[in-house]
Amino acid sequence: MNASMLTGAESTHIPIAALPKSGSATSLASLLGGEQGVSTSPTLCEPATCSTDDLVSSIHSREIAFVDVEPVDLIIADVLGERDPRTIECLRINGCRMDGSSFSAIVEELCTLDLPNLHTVDVSKNQLGGPAAGSALARLLAHAPSIRFLSLGWNYLSLFDLKDIGLNTPCSVTSLDLRSNPLYVPRKSSRRSSGKASRRSSSTSQSDAEHADIFASTEWVYALIDAMPNLTHVQLAQANIGDKALVALLGALTRASTCVEYIGLEWLDLGSRLAALCRILDNTASSHLQDATDRSALHLNLAANNLGDAGIDVLTSSRARLSSLTLACNFITERGTSMLAKWLPSSEIVSLDLSDNYFGDQGMISLLAIYSANKSGMHYTQIRSLALNSCCLSDVSLRVLADALACNWAPLESVRILRNGRMTPGAKISL
Repeated sequence: MNASMLTGAESTHIPIAALPKSGSATSLASLLGGEQGVSTSPTLCEPATCSTDDLVSSIHSREIAFVDVEPVDLIIADVLGERDPRTIECLRINGCRMDGSSFSAIVEELCTLDLPNLHTVDVSKNQLGGPAAGSALARLLAHAPSIRFLSLGWNYLSLFDLKDIGLNTPCSVTSLDLRSNPLYVPRKSSRRSSGKASRRSSSTSQSDAEHADIFASTEWVYALIDAMPNLTHVQLAQANIGDKALVALLGALTRASTCVEYIGLEWLDLGSRLAALCRILDNTASSHLQDATDRSALHLNLAANNLGDAGIDVLTSSRARLSSLTLACNFITERGTSMLAKWLPSSEIVSLDLSDNYFGDQGMISLLAIYSANKSGMHYTQIRSLALNSCCLSDVSLRVLADALACNWAPLESVRILRNGRMTPGAKISL
């Protein structure tokens, strides 16, 4: 392994070349190995923009964009002007208070155009919801089969609204963003005019009782995912989704026949829903094919779920098969890191993010504990990327990490250990 220096103020960052590539614009390697990839931070403020290397340099001549425009002014022809619709690659309608009916009208207009190169549709931060919105999305995906990136975050969509997509010919979507949507129950029109807090605060238990009939059969959930056979990235952070719906959706996403690489489940309060968490984790056991050469790496982002040590106990007792795991901001203590230390050798984890868990040096000692001298030359774990930002670590943790690496604790290539104020400036370790 090449020697490099790590200090308390800097981090060594080496790409993980061994991870599989995907057809999506953001591969799993960039998710784990690059600061410019999809963020694994628990902080979620705005919908992510879709700025990728796939976009041509003169992007403004190849997109139709509306931002903070009244629905009556959403006229595609006016914005398109004299441009050839065949050159359009991106459609953005953000913060325009667009509901299902106005979106249907826009889709009707779009369906009169030839859009062979449209690959990005971002309609986040609107008021989309109900069957009309879902039917319009299904028509648009059928009309423009080149669409790969679909951003629906910060709307009023339920999973049931999207069921019409599953009735159509499979589309090319690789990235699906459903963040901060009331995914569990269809929203009534009367709720759309209420404040943000009330829109997101319906009780999960009440939803379970009132809408169990919708998920009595989950075949339509599987059909929805089957309609996106190339799907690799799914964002569900901050969604209002009940246990039954979440388990059904994750079951569909993590079958061996799917190629999903990243599932974002931040801010879902899974720490108070441990039975659902257990079922979700066990579902990942089927996400890998028996042949390791055909296996897709799966990155599960569980940041900011208030898991605590009880959640780590569920994780380490499950049948989860994951290649990458984000546990940032989950109140994990020394007890939790001790459980992880015992679980990691039998897991398939190559990337672990424990940032913003203030377990300190004692937790680090527990995490890196090696219970017998390792003289065989085999690594104790398979971790190649480790994130320990803001964990209240001092120079002691650096020394413990150095000793663990000397005992072949892991084939570590990338360490992020920023914002640990107890470390002496200039403290170093060699990888």
